[in-house]
Amino acid sequence: MSFDNNLEGYNIVKTFWQTYWNPSIGNFSTRVPCKESREGRFSCWTMGVVLHAVAECCAAYKDLTLPIVAPTVSALTCYRNPKYGAYSVMYHGAQNSGDDDINYDDCAHLLRGMIALYEATGNQEYLDLSRELARFLMTGVVEHQKFHVPGLKWHISRKYMATISNCVAATGAMRMIKYSSPEEQKQLYNFAKLCINFIEQILWDKSDNVVMDGVAYDSDVIDKTKWSYNTGNTLSAICMLYQYDRDPQWVDKARKLAEAATDRGRTLFDRDYDDWNKRFWHGPSYFIQLLVEGLVDYLVTFGNDAPESTRRCCENEILRHVSYFRKYMYDPSDGLYFCSFDIYRLDDRTYERYRTEFGGHKTFQPNEDDRVQAGGDPKKRPVCKSLMASAAAARIFFQAARIFPKMDPVPV
Repeated sequence: MSFDNNLEGYNIVKTFWQTYWNPSIGNFSTRVPCKESREGRFSCWTMGVVLHAVAECCAAYKDLTLPIVAPTVSALTCYRNPKYGAYSVMYHGAQNSGDDDINYDDCAHLLRGMIALYEATGNQEYLDLSRELARFLMTGVVEHQKFHVPGLKWHISRKYMATISNCVAATGAMRMIKYSSPEEQKQLYNFAKLCINFIEQILWDKSDNVVMDGVAYDSDVIDKTKWSYNTGNTLSAICMLYQYDRDPQWVDKARKLAEAATDRGRTLFDRDYDDWNKRFWHGPSYFIQLLVEGLVDYLVTFGNDAPESTRRCCENEILRHVSYFRKYMYDPSDGLYFCSFDIYRLDDRTYERYRTEFGGHKTFQPNEDDRVQAGGDPKKRPVCKSLMASAAAARIFFQAARIFPKMDPVPV
C-alpha cells in the first residue's frame, strides 16, 4: 500500500500543534514533564526542531500551514537575548530575559529552520532573523588550545567544542549564502569550511569514517561517542559546500560518510543481531532525523555520479528506516510517534514484538525519552510523547519525501 510521506509529515505537525500549542501563553507547553521540558516549557533545541518541521510543512502545504507560522516564530522571542542576537536554552516566563545560557548549536538549528521558513513564505522578517543568527554564530570561533585548530564553541561560556555546533552552523551558513552580499558570502563560506575542517582534523574517526562527539578546548581527551546526527549533518554540510564550490575534495569525503552511515557493520547500527537484516540505527529520532537528511542531501547532490552501490545503500536505508519507524514507533491512539529507535526500550507491547519478531534477548530497558520525567524507576513511569520527538518524526517523513514522495513500506 502506497504511503504519502509529505502527508504523514503534515498530519504530525497538525497533531503536535493541537496537542502542545497553548494560546493562553502564546507558546508551546505541556502538563506532562517530558523530554526537553521544564516546568511545562520546552527548550530552545526543541524549538529548533519545531521550526524546521513547520517550515517543511509550509513548503508542502502552504495554505494549511501558514496560520501557525507567525505564532511559532513569535514564541521564539521568549528565548531571544537581545544583547547577543542569540537565543537562550530556556525561557522563564518573560520576554527577552537576557539569560546568558546560550548554546551555539541551538542557535544554528534555529538559523537553518528560520531560513527554511523564509524560503517557504518569503517573509523578510525571517530572513532578517536569520542574518542576526548567522552573525552571532561567527562570534563563537576559537582556536583549540591543544590541537591548534580553529572551530566553533558549543556554549557561550563553557569549554567544549562539539561536532554538532560546528556541522549545524556550517549548514546554516551555507544556506545563507544565496541571500547574502558578495562580502558576506565569502565570510559565510570561509566560516563553514573552518567548521568542517575542525571536525575533519579532530573528530572524524578515520578508522571507520564515523564522526565523534566533541572535545573540551583546553583538553586533548576526545569524547569518542558516535551519535548519528554528527555524521548525518556533517554529510549535509559537505554536500552544501560541494554544491557551492564544486571542489572535488568533497566528493570522496561525502561518499565515505554516506557509506559509513549505511554500513550495518558500523557503530550507528544496533549490531546485536547476527542477521544483518535486523540491524537498524539506534538512538533517538531527534538524532536520526538529521541522519536521514544527510543521506537525502547526498542523493540529491551526488546521486547521478555516486557509485551505484553507495546510492542503492542510501536509498535502501531510508526506505527501511522510514518503514521501521512507522511500524514500531507510531502510536495510533494519538497519531504521534515515540522517540527511541531502540524498540526494546519503548513499552511492554513493543518489547514483546522485539522478542517475537526480532528474536531479541536484551532485557526491557525503558528509555527516558519516552517516559514521564518524574524521577524514580523508569519502568514504573508511564510512557509519554514529547514535542521534540513529534517534530523530529515530522522531519523524518518530510526529508524522506524529497526522494520518495510516496513509497511502498518495505518488510522489516
